[in-house]
Amino acid sequence: MAAAIFTRREVAPVSRGTAMEEQLQLKGIGRLLAGFGYRYGSEVQLHQALSTVLDQAGHAHVREYRLDASNRADFWLDGLVIEVKVAGSLADALRQVGRYISLPQVRGVLLATTERWGERPLVARPAWQGKPFNIIRLKRQAL
Repeated sequence: MAAAIFTRREVAPVSRGTAMEEQLQLKGIGRLLAGFGYRYGSEVQLHQALSTVLDQAGHAHVREYRLDASNRADFWLDGLVIEVKVAGSLADALRQVGRYISLPQVRGVLLATTERWGERPLVARPAWQGKPFNIIRLKRQAL
């Protein structure tokens, strides 16, 4: 199943810049992805729907991007990582983000989840190791 109805929004392309610019890019991508309801039966289907949203917004990305021998990001946008979680704890997700954000090629991480813990606002950690970090909750539509 694909994502629900899409409307094209003008979103600035991801490009290398200052930490503040990267934080704004990460937040913009987060707002874009959080602005839709998704219908999916598996994490793979959710990835397909997210990929469609990114494509329609003009964000070039690679799915299942190998960061190194032991880390693979769900989405890679020229140094920005989107990691998607449909199950699991916040602690487990943050451990994974910690591994990613410590890699030199990663400029920032967006953690996108369907779990309720994704609704908690981030006030104490807008940056992690000097790199932008954000969490969003993805809305699910009924099948």
